[in-house]
Amino acid sequence: ILTAEKSKVLSPSPGLFSGRAVFQQETLSLQISRVSTADSGVYRADFEDTSGFFTALCFRVSVWGE
Repeated sequence: ILTAEKSKVLSPSPGLFSGRAVFQQETLSLQISRVSTADSGVYRADFEDTSGFFTALCFRVSVWGE
């Protein structure tokens, strides 16, 4: 969806979430607007620390309704 770095400007990726995903760097949260059931699925966040070590977190998002 996007790549964000602590000291750099956010770089959104073109594609399904273009214009719909907003990352809040202060809270490490991602807001996706105009969601649909097609947005349901497993998402992954990769975090890299200063030593280059990656931590991956996966989470499931479910969207119900229209």
